[in-house]
Amino acid sequence: MSSPHKLHADFNGLFGDILCLSHSDVALDDSGREVVLAEGMRVEAFDEDFDEHGDKDNLIACGVVVPSPKALQCNGSRWSLQIDSRGVFHESDRSDT
Repeated sequence: MSSPHKLHADFNGLFGDILCLSHSDVALDDSGREVVLAEGMRVEAFDEDFDEHGDKDNLIACGVVVPSPKALQCNGSRWSLQIDSRGVFHESDRSDT
């Protein structure tokens, strides 16, 4: 099984277990390259964050790409992440590494 794409996302677009990924058919990965989104893709979304000491500790959410719910589509969202049971966590709390 291939590892999921690592995509930058703005976690201000977090609504429960749905995270807005893109207002188009592409999102940027951790290297700044465009990734074409498709329903069912496994992805890891991240947003830059820092701990109380100022050290980088990104927010992470994993799951699958889904078409954005109608409530988000009215704001321009096209693709979202259906977040898995791990929810949103900091990179330092990662249990799968």
